[in-house]
Amino acid sequence: MEETYYPIAIKLKDRTAIVVGGGKVAERKVQTLLEFGACVRVISPELTARLQKLSRFRRITWTRRVVRSSDIKGADIVIAATSDVTVNKNVSRLAKRAGIQVNVVDNPALCSFISPAVFHASDAVVAVYTHGRDPVLSRDIKNFLKEQWDVFLSYRDRL
Repeated sequence: MEETYYPIAIKLKDRTAIVVGGGKVAERKVQTLLEFGACVRVISPELTARLQKLSRFRRITWTRRVVRSSDIKGADIVIAATSDVTVNKNVSRLAKRAGIQVNVVDNPALCSFISPAVFHASDAVVAVYTHGRDPVLSRDIKNFLKEQWDVFLSYRDRL
């Protein structure tokens, strides 16, 4: 049987999220985590300009070096978003050993959770996922639903 993921929403306000990596993918993950109120710590030798700005304005905490096992202690969730497969595998192993939920970008086999494609509309949060099998399909469905949101609302008003 193929692995499937149970849909769940986690309260992240004031919870610690560790993001390992400082590139564009990490930047997107950090932005989403901040939108949901997480306290974000980024572990990476380098950051994108946007992540550097978030660090300067103290929206995130930046540890400027490669990840160490001690970095993930106390985290509520961990996201590995580096381009280095070895680092991502190590982060997954360390988090799982510590009993911390972990997401490794683009590698569902190393994840204990996946993050869906998300958009906010009115009071709703719409999340789409394909059990990690086809992230592009998830993104395209999300974008379709986002574009059609006003049509949906007008339909709903007619009910």
